[in-house]
Amino acid sequence: MKATLLFALIFFSLSSHAQEESAFTLDADDFSPEQLKGFVAPELKTLDQATEWADLVALVQVDDIEYDKVRELNSKGFAYLNVLIPYKGSQLNEPIAVITYGVEDNACYFPDRENEGQRFLTFLKKAPGPKSNVYYGYKPFCQMQVLLNDIGQYYLRFPLDNQNLKIDSKLVQDVTYHEPHAFIDATLWTGTQRQKYAEKFSCEIIEGEERFNRSYQLRYTQGVPISDIRPLLKLKYVPRITSKEF
Repeated sequence: MKATLLFALIFFSLSSHAQEESAFTLDADDFSPEQLKGFVAPELKTLDQATEWADLVALVQVDDIEYDKVRELNSKGFAYLNVLIPYKGSQLNEPIAVITYGVEDNACYFPDRENEGQRFLTFLKKAPGPKSNVYYGYKPFCQMQVLLNDIGQYYLRFPLDNQNLKIDSKLVQDVTYHEPHAFIDATLWTGTQRQKYAEKFSCEIIEGEERFNRSYQLRYTQGVPISDIRPLLKLKYVPRITSKEF
């Protein structure tokens, strides 16, 4: 009986701790988005340059967003992310926040969560302020889309949004993606828009079977395995244990 009670208390304690972590939020005094106003986006051309610049490199998933809008455009706010695969400066399942300010094209606003949050390979810089897990970044390096194939493997979606970033074509594979974020509803697009996007991002155009209300979807078909992306980061590992004897 005592053993059962002790186990229940430990389980409740761990569950409460996990809930506190997943409920990580920011208060108004923790960080003001306006502090990013004078920051300048770096010129990064390769993944290893982005890794060198960043304080955090990870595969993350969107949990929630809190953005202010001006004329329907995001103007400032926070995104809450969970770390799925840590590469630099983070831990597995660590909740983090990404602060964003401005309406520039490279401002790092994440999409709203729909069902499962989208996944991204992200390169972020530590934001000033009292919170250790608050960061900022710039597109495209803060938000490189990662998708799951039909057996649950992570792939960096290809072609990339940043056409200037080159990746060896030998690493690119044809992929059967198996998640909603690999599809784009293009029903309201013109035929020309669908064709151009499909050509630019190697998408398959899928036409619905309805006779009178036609629907169209675009499905991504290519990617690079995350296991092949990791060497391109050129991570510099620091030994966890040091000794004067070595």
